[in-house]
Amino acid sequence: MPAFHQLSRIAVGTAAAAFAAVMFNATPVWAQSSFVGDVNDPVTGWHCVTPFCDTIRMPRTDCMCQKLNPTEKSLSRLRLKCVPPRRDPQNACTLPRGFGG
Repeated sequence: MPAFHQLSRIAVGTAAAAFAAVMFNATPVWAQSSFVGDVNDPVTGWHCVTPFCDTIRMPRTDCMCQKLNPTEKSLSRLRLKCVPPRRDPQNACTLPRGFGG
């Protein structure tokens, strides 16, 4: 009888560990369904790189731009920090007219 109890304790412990591992590695449903990957930023119209569009890609340059004030809805007040790809010079990420900078 004691051997049976020991085996049942091991089985319960193993099942609990497996359940915890599955829950730890599972991506929340809201994170899976909120970002479809082909989304444009509503303020700039540029392609979003991250789910919350706080990093966007400048068209025709491949510059990655991070929004310094991501909740801003006005293009003229939006502040961006842009970084060019390694192959391009630093001035390749000049912001177009109308951007706040």
